[in-house]
Amino acid sequence: MALRRTLLTLTTGLALTIGMSPLAPAGAESVDAEAADILASAPSGEPVTVVTTTQTADGPQFSTKVTRSRGEALDVISSALDSSSVDAVDVAHPVSIAVTAAKKKSKSKKSKRVKRSNDSLRKRQWALNRLDVEKVWRKSSGKRAVVAVIDTGVWASHPDLKGRVLKGRDFIENDRSAGDRNGHGTHVAGIIAAKANNKRGIAGVAPSAKILPVRVLNAAGAGNTATVARGIVYAVNKKADVINLSLAGVQSDAQLQAAIRYAQSRNVVVVAAAGNRGCGAPASYPAAYPGVIGVGAIHRNGGVDRYSNCGSYVDLVAPGTSIRSTVIRHPSLGLPCQYGKDYCMMSGTSMAAPHVAAAAAILKSRTKRGMGPNKIKRLLLTKADDIVTPGYDTTSGFGVLNIKRSLSGR
Repeated sequence: MALRRTLLTLTTGLALTIGMSPLAPAGAESVDAEAADILASAPSGEPVTVVTTTQTADGPQFSTKVTRSRGEALDVISSALDSSSVDAVDVAHPVSIAVTAAKKKSKSKKSKRVKRSNDSLRKRQWALNRLDVEKVWRKSSGKRAVVAVIDTGVWASHPDLKGRVLKGRDFIENDRSAGDRNGHGTHVAGIIAAKANNKRGIAGVAPSAKILPVRVLNAAGAGNTATVARGIVYAVNKKADVINLSLAGVQSDAQLQAAIRYAQSRNVVVVAAAGNRGCGAPASYPAAYPGVIGVGAIHRNGGVDRYSNCGSYVDLVAPGTSIRSTVIRHPSLGLPCQYGKDYCMMSGTSMAAPHVAAAAAILKSRTKRGMGPNKIKRLLLTKADDIVTPGYDTTSGFGVLNIKRSLSGR
């Protein structure tokens, strides 16, 4: 019996939650109503992509059909709902990188003298001062951990990333070269695992970790949930320990939720950007899915920046404003980066999420067998630094990421 997409309206601010439940026996009118309900969430003014999900031994598999009209889409959805071989039916929804032009001109507070890494741009990495990474590295720097960067791809030959990037997959052009034609994914990868102490550029938060690049967004930094879902399943099957999703959309759907559930069932830590629309914005997905670590952004003075989303899905916050990291030499015009440069400063929850993903990699590599995702999440949240109110709040979650405390368990 086919499983269907179920909409559940809540009154607590989490506008739409999608689940999968058995399709009750009903006539053609019931199926038509279900199909119309699914179609109603499709983006307007674009061809509708219908996505069907089937469960296999290797995780959920997604089939897509781009329809020429909404009438055709309705027929395809109805047919899929009637199929006994289909587990879920939905439409693809847009997602994009979570980066903003916001910058802060204020200077960071002075920190105690600590021997920093010798990277040439290290003095400009205020986030590493805040996280006290050099002290963290004495216990763990992410060795043996693999972080999947599901994004615009990664420039594997960047001087500060070379040797850190594994062979990945391109789901935009369907090949095994997950090169970056935007710059965003390379920036995210550098925050996580750029080489440290090589006398050039920057240092990553977890410089001994490996990056698994998975390209699911195009050169403009845009894509859809069907492609992202495929990327997640691929990363899980490639044995990623942590998945970073510096992308966001406002619509939940069956295929993305199925992929997230699969990752969690395989003990993979999933981290996602909370979004850059500020307080009062709609819930952001995939950050709002249960079990995902949703990350907001702070600026260099320690407060939550105004662009960072608020909501019950914000678990904690991390440095996100004015973050310098690696980039491709011909970045997208939509990014605040110069041509011909290897480094660039960006702001957004896209930059905050990889700080947390790197922290998860550090915790994962701390023990021989590695910590489970539930314990990692619990440590990251319970050891965060309160900044808004004691305990949890919907602006900063449980507070600011504190890797040192998470490692010590105190």
